[in-house]
Amino acid sequence: MGYSLSLLAVQTSDAVEALQQLGYARTGQSCEYAREALSSYALPTNWFLIVARGCDSHFLQPKMLGPLSEHFPVLACSIEEHVMFSSAEYWAGGDQVWRAEHVGENSPIHLKTSGILPRGFEVMAAEHKEAQEADGGEKAGVDHYFDIPLNAAKEVIGFKHDEDIPGVDYENFEVLRKTCSSADSKPWWRFWK
Repeated sequence: MGYSLSLLAVQTSDAVEALQQLGYARTGQSCEYAREALSSYALPTNWFLIVARGCDSHFLQPKMLGPLSEHFPVLACSIEEHVMFSSAEYWAGGDQVWRAEHVGENSPIHLKTSGILPRGFEVMAAEHKEAQEADGGEKAGVDHYFDIPLNAAKEVIGFKHDEDIPGVDYENFEVLRKTCSSADSKPWWRFWK
C-alpha cells in the first residue's frame, strides 16, 4: 500500500488568509497525518502544510496556485506511489518558478523539469541517477527518480511525505473542512446554476 497525496505548503506564520483563499477552515479537531481527507500542520520551517488524500486535489491547479502565490510563496506536490508518479512545483508572485515531475509508468528514469530549479537540484538529481544506474538503470526493480521532485520540495519546505521530520507531531495534524459554496464545487460538466 502506498501514499496517494496532494501537499500544499504556504510560507506564512498565519495561515488564516491562505485557508480563506482556498475555501478551507480549521475545525480544531486533531488527526493523524494523512488519515483524514484534508488536514494541516504548521511546520517548524515557517511553512503551513495542507495535506489532501488523493494525488489530484483541486489546489494543485494553476488557477488556484497562481492567485495564492500572489500573496505567499507556495509549493505543491502530487504523489501517487501506486504508479510511481511524483511532482513538485514552486510558485511566487503569481507565477510558476520551477516544476519537476517523474512519471514512473513512462520509465524509471523519466524526469521532466522546467524553470529555475532550487539550489542543489542538479547534484541531488545526479546522485539519484547514479543510484538508479547502480541498481540496473531502466531494468532495475527500484525507482530512485521518484524521489527527485519530492527531495527538491524538501529542500525548500523541510518536509517529505514519507520521512519522520524532527519537530513534526504526526499525531496532531488539524482536520480542515471546505467552506466553498455549492456553486463553487459543482461538477465540471454542469454549466448551469
